[in-house]
Amino acid sequence: MRLQLIAVALSLAAAAPARADGELSVRGAYYKERSTRVEQPMLDARFDVGEDGELRTHLLVDSISSASVAAGAAGTQFDEKRYEAGASYLHTIDIVRVGGGVRGSTEPDYKSAIGSLRGEVALGQRNTILGLNLAGGRDTLSNEGAQSDIVEPIEGRLWTAMGSLSVTQVVTPLLVAQATYDLVRLSGFQENPYRSVSAGGMLEPERVPDTRLRHAVQGSLRAFLPATRTTLAGGYRFYVDDWGVIGHTPEVRVIQEIVPDLDAHLRYRLHHQSAADFYEPTYPSADPAVEPYLTDDAKLSELTTHTIGLKLEVLASLLGVHGQLGQARGEAMFEYITQSTYFGNAVAAQIAVTFPLRY
Repeated sequence: MRLQLIAVALSLAAAAPARADGELSVRGAYYKERSTRVEQPMLDARFDVGEDGELRTHLLVDSISSASVAAGAAGTQFDEKRYEAGASYLHTIDIVRVGGGVRGSTEPDYKSAIGSLRGEVALGQRNTILGLNLAGGRDTLSNEGAQSDIVEPIEGRLWTAMGSLSVTQVVTPLLVAQATYDLVRLSGFQENPYRSVSAGGMLEPERVPDTRLRHAVQGSLRAFLPATRTTLAGGYRFYVDDWGVIGHTPEVRVIQEIVPDLDAHLRYRLHHQSAADFYEPTYPSADPAVEPYLTDDAKLSELTTHTIGLKLEVLASLLGVHGQLGQARGEAMFEYITQSTYFGNAVAAQIAVTFPLRY
């Protein structure tokens, strides 16, 4: 059984349209927690290039409103925008796919650029796919967005290198397994330039190590049940780094065809992690010889999150639209996230429309 046919059987849309020359997705996302709100319009496009190439492009704008001190606020809310653009290309040569991409983003106090290379090889009549991804990037950050005029300027650079190995295996015609290993090395300025930590009865700038090595292993299974037109997906991710953080993230999904061309997606995700070795809410001393590192970052504390989500996906043909536009796909998603940190619980929502392109 060819992997492409299995992918169709396990697709999120039970009645997937025939492959077009490309597609354009218009998406709007919203995220809200106690002190931060993010609104995010996005454009994503895919184009066939000849018979063997595929080009993807990506544009988004983050509109961020926050009253968090760790984001630069000083008791009043501020607004900031982040712009991101990227493109990637994949070329198929017999059983091999190779390509790469670039992505960059800019905001007043943060600039990021990353490049990536990707390769895949299909073995055993395309029942086994081996993948390799390599990426490297540089970020520059500062406290330019601080609302106080008496804050000393802080600037830094962060270098990122990532490698990822994956294997996708068709186990049976209706069951696919995947395993992935990710290795990430961060080097440079990793502090939040706005964060102050209580240490020795004073407020001190955050101090964390200059390097961080991250490991993550993930496995997943995806099964299609023809009798009920149901797709079941489950996965588990284990994370560990040399700062002492250990994370466990199981997730389950159910994709159910309600009627032809209308699917419902249910999702539950649990994330639990331990605190970094040097994390403390407050420190008895600010002396670097006693406390070389200082952080009260909630993301480095022991934390637990639960995510429950629902998404509906529909083809325009179900709504009476004919022709090429009948293959347009609409999505509406809502998620509720409980968080054990002071960020409080959060909600996330997304609406998207994907149009087929022919040229």
